[in-house]
Amino acid sequence: MAEIVRTERAERVFVSYHTLMVGDRDSERGHPDHAFDQLASSRPGIAVIRTGVHTGFLDVTIQLATGPPPMPQPDAWEDGTEFDLITLTGETVLCGLMGEPPSQFPNLTPQGPGRYRMRVHTNGRSVNNKAYRQVCPEAYLITIWPVDAGPDATARYREMADSEPLNKSDRMRAWAREQALKEPGRPARRVKRHPA
Repeated sequence: MAEIVRTERAERVFVSYHTLMVGDRDSERGHPDHAFDQLASSRPGIAVIRTGVHTGFLDVTIQLATGPPPMPQPDAWEDGTEFDLITLTGETVLCGLMGEPPSQFPNLTPQGPGRYRMRVHTNGRSVNNKAYRQVCPEAYLITIWPVDAGPDATARYREMADSEPLNKSDRMRAWAREQALKEPGRPARRVKRHPA
């Protein structure tokens, strides 16, 4: 029987651009191109949850489980989805786009690199662009458990991620790096002093 081994809640998780991310710490992998549904999508190294609020603070609860826990009561949450979360490093964090992970949230994939399942439930998710600097009514429950983790899984999923075609955000990041290499830098500008 699967059990919940850790539960943490943060009432003020900052998000911007409707984006809450769960992914490898310091990952440079781009966002998923194709959404499984309107709530969330993933690719190796990162998962994206699309929030109703553009910019503001959300109430987020994280649960880490040993296996698939029972589903919540049907009327407990308004929307939900479940999908694969693949970590290439085993160091997975949750944060809003351009935000910092809440300090009370642990590493979300403590069993190491590999494949996990991630279940997302939400209440109050609606477009609300006026939530900046206040807690909006959106609440999320994110449950994660291991499916195929460990040393053997590491090589398999790394190979899968390396063979995945580049998506739009990967191409933009590569273009920006290429442009930076071509930038010759600006010479120091000398200011002529006019005689007094």
